Amino acid sequence: MRAGAQCYREPALSPPSKGDDPWLSVQWDAAHRCVYAEWRGFANSAEFRAGLLRIVEALRDHQSGLLVSDNRRLEGITDQDQLWIRDTWTPLAVSTGLTRIAVVVAQRGLGKIASQEVLSQVGMRVFATRTFTTVSEATEWVSET
Repeated sequence: MRAGAQCYREPALSPPSKGDDPWLSVQWDAAHRCVYAEWRGFANSAEFRAGLLRIVEALRDHQSGLLVSDNRRLEGITDQDQLWIRDTWTPLAVSTGLTRIAVVVAQRGLGKIASQEVLSQVGMRVFATRTFTTVSEATEWVSET
């Protein structure tokens, strides 16, 4: 970690929004000027898509093109939801100014596989993307200028 970088759990994060769900928390990291989304477990298709739209709203509200998506507890993503991400969410996110996504993945499991499949379809073509195993590394990379 570079000198002066802060851990994502420090008070720089906004408190969880009132709309946080058991499967997703979306917060603003003022110190790194990025949106931090923490997937907390299983979400059905409607919940998953609504959560992704909340992330886009946060990017727009804070006029940020930077996202850290903590997918370590995200469970599988259906093929239909992967296509929705590619065809609907990605253009929407790009239209709000998204330029960088740092994705934190588990060491193994369905969430890691699903995250990698989604990134292989959309990542690097329209925004810079990298995967990490820790939030601190992801936050450091996403906020680099």
